[in-house]
Amino acid sequence: MPAVKCSVDGCSRKLQPVEKLDPRDRESWVYRECDVCFRPVCEQHSTEVEGRIVCDRCRREKGMGLELIPLEIKLRS
Repeated sequence: MPAVKCSVDGCSRKLQPVEKLDPRDRESWVYRECDVCFRPVCEQHSTEVEGRIVCDRCRREKGMGLELIPLEIKLRS
């Protein structure tokens, strides 16, 4: 079975299993994945938003997690 790699922005970092249900059966190993698109993702390319792991790709597409603060700029006349 090939190594599981991060799938965000061309990252090729190999992922370590989060949990091994049966150490001899690689099909049962659980890897970190995005809770929106369910693709494998490394810690560098993911953040936790409202208790869910969201990859950078989904966060950009959905506009999640980054809220801008409205700034009022007053110009002198």
